[in-house]
Amino acid sequence: MIRFSQERVERIAAALRAARARRPRRRLDGRAGPVPEGMAALRIATWNIHSCVGLDARFAPDRIAEVIKELDVDLVGLQEVGWHHRGEAGLDQFAFLEKATGLKAHAGPTKHNARAHYGNAILTRLPVRDCAHIDLSVGRREPRGGLDCVVEVQGRPVRVIVAHLGLDPWERAKQVETIIGRVAERPDLPTLFMGDLNEWTPNSPRLKRLGQAFPDCANPRSFHARMPTLRLDRIYASGGLVIPAFEVVRTVLTRRASDHLPVRATVAVP
Repeated sequence: MIRFSQERVERIAAALRAARARRPRRRLDGRAGPVPEGMAALRIATWNIHSCVGLDARFAPDRIAEVIKELDVDLVGLQEVGWHHRGEAGLDQFAFLEKATGLKAHAGPTKHNARAHYGNAILTRLPVRDCAHIDLSVGRREPRGGLDCVVEVQGRPVRVIVAHLGLDPWERAKQVETIIGRVAERPDLPTLFMGDLNEWTPNSPRLKRLGQAFPDCANPRSFHARMPTLRLDRIYASGGLVIPAFEVVRTVLTRRASDHLPVRATVAVP
């Protein structure tokens, strides 16, 4: 039997602890914490709906509406709403989803076409105090934008920004700074920022910048819907808001309805 001195045992144990500390921690795909006492619960979701065209190549806005109803949230931010080289030209998807879900739709189109519009949307059952468009277009890249709405949660104003960022890193860097600058103009206002960020590298400088501005984040793997490996769809919270619970919604229906899975979260509002 080999015997080690107590000092050597302690050195080995310290080396093992240091190795474990250096090992990258696996990021969780969800939380299931309760809303703290004295705070109101706000249920939200973000989802890129791929112009209502599913992985079976079928244009099915009724299927998208069914998923939204099953999410059972107070507010959902949508990206890729409308006709854009796919789907059915001439159908107002914003109006269709409003009627089919019973939620009020606030449209934020980034592309205008004679046959249909295309862009972001917020669907909510909450009172909306104000809603504005954000221009996130950069140079000659594809037009990008967002929606900046203030909703009421039990009488308390909460700002919700929904956006779909660009495909190039330098483009996204400018868009992130635009959003952070806009939030900084009203630091007193509790704010949520969510959408399809098109960021997939864990050490992205854009994600680090967002992490500095927003203390809490929901970021499960949501893309591709068949085998989710990338954390493209995120929800950020600041101004006293916290996210005690979040998940990626993976069902038979969501895995077919779009190439992204919905991300759902419970936000605790002071």
